[in-house]
Parts: sequence; C-alpha cells; structure tokens
Amino acid sequence: MRFARFDERGSLTAVELGALRSLNAALLTARYELQSASAVWDRLQCGGDVADMHEANTTFPFYGQAVQEIASGAAAYERHVALTAWRYTAAAVVLGVTVLQRVAEAKPPLAAATVEELCQEPTLGRLHEALSVPVADLLLEHPHHSAFPNEREDTARRWARVRDGVDHAMELVVEIAEDEEAAHPRTKDEAAGCLLTEHCPPHTDPVYHGVLEPLFKLAEEVPFDISRIIKSR
Repeated sequence: MRFARFDERGSLTAVELGALRSLNAALLTARYELQSASAVWDRLQCGGDVADMHEANTTFPFYGQAVQEIASGAAAYERHVALTAWRYTAAAVVLGVTVLQRVAEAKPPLAAATVEELCQEPTLGRLHEALSVPVADLLLEHPHHSAFPNEREDTARRWARVRDGVDHAMELVVEIAEDEEAAHPRTKDEAAGCLLTEHCPPHTDPVYHGVLEPLFKLAEEVPFDISRIIKSR
C-alpha cells in the first residue's frame, strides 16, 4: 500500500508528516524483506525434508549438513528482520493514532520532541493503549457509504483483534521470563512496560507471531485515515 497523499499546506506540520512518511517507508521495506526472508526459510525447510529422504540410505550426509547450516543463518536473519519490522511498525501505529486523534479532535500540533519520542519503539502497554483508541468512531462516514455499510464495525473488530494479540504477547513475555527464571517481568503489568524486541530470545517461539502481519495493515491504513479526516474539512 502506498503512503497517503497530503497537501503540504494542510493540517499536519512538516515534522508530523515527515515522521509519518519515514516510518511508513521503513516498515514497508522491513515488511518486504521479511516476506523474502520467510520465503527463503520455507524453501530451506522443504530442502531439509528432501535431504532426509535422500540420505536415508547413504553414509554421506553433506547435503543435509549444508541445508542445516544455511537454514540456521536464514532463521536468525528472518527473526532479525521481523524484530526490526516490529520496531518501526509499532511506532508507526502509535504515532499515527496520536496524530489521527489530535486531527480529529482539532487539537494543537504535536511538539517536535513529542513526535521524536513517538517514533521510538513503544512498550507493549503503550501500543495496547494506542490500539484501544476508538479509531472507528473518529472516522467520518465513508463518502460511498452504500459500498461500505459496515465499515465502522469492521474497523473496530480489526483493531480489537490486534489489541488482543498484543495482550497475548504480554502474557507470552511473562511466560518466557518464568521459563528463563528471570526476575522481570513477573506480571502482566510489568510486561506492559517492556519492549517486545528485548523480550524475544532467539531460542523461543516468536512473541510477535500472529500479531505483526495485522499490525502492518493497520500501520499502513492510518495515514489514509488521517488524510480522509483532513479532506472532509
């Protein structure tokens, strides 16, 4: 999805617009790279299955060894890209929702320092708060309402599903800490203050699994929602 078209003289400041554009470009790049990395990993998994059959009756295991060595690096790279994607995508959602809400409610522009802070990876709790903002209620009725009769309900459901996913991610962070016998976090409230990228050890199942892809979609949609509100005025 492309970035929304904005009038440079419109309701957004240069800082707000620049930050939104930069995060959008970052998350799209990370998303495409993740798709590529995941395709490589899937291909190597298939290669491993073939190697197992091929070497079942041979004493030379080099085919399987090669696949395993490459797959190990591919898996590490895929996780690295996913965590990078998470950092920029989560920030894009938090910044986007904050800007959308302030535009919808006709509040003063965000200070440059605030924008810069919102561009950093948010804690899981801060992301959960952003996903709890009633975005569907802030959007005006679509100009072609007959073509989108249940738009608000659908939007609210999609945001709720991602919010539930982040809620589950906080539970997983607590579980991982317990398994690792770490002192922190021990409660969900403590997990809310954590950064996902710092609590997703390489030897565990990805905490972002099932959340990152729908989060991508929300992050891409928010600038268009902001543009829609601005153009309606």
